[in-house]
Amino acid sequence: MKYYQDLYNDKCLSLQPIEKFIPYAIEWLCEKSFIAAFIFHLPEDVERLSYLDGMVVEYEKGEVRVNTISDEWYTLELGNHMVSFSHLFDEFYLVGDDPVYIDPLRSVLPVELSERKIGNYSHMYLSNGKLLRKNNHETSFAGTELARVLWQDVWYPIGISMGLGLYEL
Repeated sequence: MKYYQDLYNDKCLSLQPIEKFIPYAIEWLCEKSFIAAFIFHLPEDVERLSYLDGMVVEYEKGEVRVNTISDEWYTLELGNHMVSFSHLFDEFYLVGDDPVYIDPLRSVLPVELSERKIGNYSHMYLSNGKLLRKNNHETSFAGTELARVLWQDVWYPIGISMGLGLYEL
């Protein structure tokens, strides 16, 4: 919030509740219409987030069903969840940039890199996953194969959800 307020001090910006932010994050990551979203959080946040559990949030392209999971070590629980339930999901979209996610996310993505061609340009990437993370200079995934997962800068959906236009990001 401070980052965008410093850039646009003439605008009245406000952070949106997580249920309003989720559709923005999903739209930046994918084109699918029905998404299962899991929010992993600390036990002290249960009271603040419990209303989200089971909520269905509609957006222009479909809907997101939100599930909340509380655990003292929520980052580790998220990794265990990805690995344990990877057989139920075709793709993984992670909003996060913590090195603790490197091993579990890498283990659920294909072993081999895929090739994507756009005109004469070609690049190798890890398919079946997308990240909403910090930029290339700040990411915790730099130097790992997760740097080859398709990604978007987390600042974009945050700014859009606060009311900024694409040209202001």
